Amino acid sequence: MSGIDVTFMYAVHDAFQRDLDRLAAMARDGDASSPAVKAGWVRFERFLHIHHTAEDTHLWPVLRAKAADPAVLDRMEDEHAGLEPLLDAVGAAVEAGSADRLALGADRLADGLGAHCEHEEQFALPLVQDLLTGDEWAAFGAEQRRLLGLKGAAAFFPWLLDGAEPAMRRKVLGVVPPPVRVLHRCVWNPRYRRAPRWRAPVGA
Repeated sequence: MSGIDVTFMYAVHDAFQRDLDRLAAMARDGDASSPAVKAGWVRFERFLHIHHTAEDTHLWPVLRAKAADPAVLDRMEDEHAGLEPLLDAVGAAVEAGSADRLALGADRLADGLGAHCEHEEQFALPLVQDLLTGDEWAAFGAEQRRLLGLKGAAAFFPWLLDGAEPAMRRKVLGVVPPPVRVLHRCVWNPRYRRAPRWRAPVGA
């Protein structure tokens, strides 16, 4: 094994699932068109697109060139494609302001994305740790940062850690450069907290 740290992958997967749980709860409460719902959907869709694009261009092809059996990589790519209609359905429900459609769409997307993340963690991440070099893994991370840009990073880190378990927060903050930790604590997270966003249901 290469010793590659896949903490960020688990943290991102957790954040996607958390977001969809929150969106479904808001829709069940009748909210499908508030500024928080709309802003949260733009943010969620962008971060998911960046994550999957970087996988499609800088992760799966590199693994495919090294793996003895490409079946796992075929599955990852097929599952990415299969999520598109689910994403379209949620986007259409937000556009229409339909709480019933949004609740159903968010639940279906949560199931589909949750299954994909589970398969990725079970089958693809072991290949990452067995086959990728540190430089190849770093290139995957660098591509995500390039797609995010500085403005995107300022929204990404507080979104990623919103509601994360303390142990996961410590792990994520422990592997980023000190200036990022300072920016997150002093600038990015306070700004994120003031902006419209999806929130955990009361009592959750």
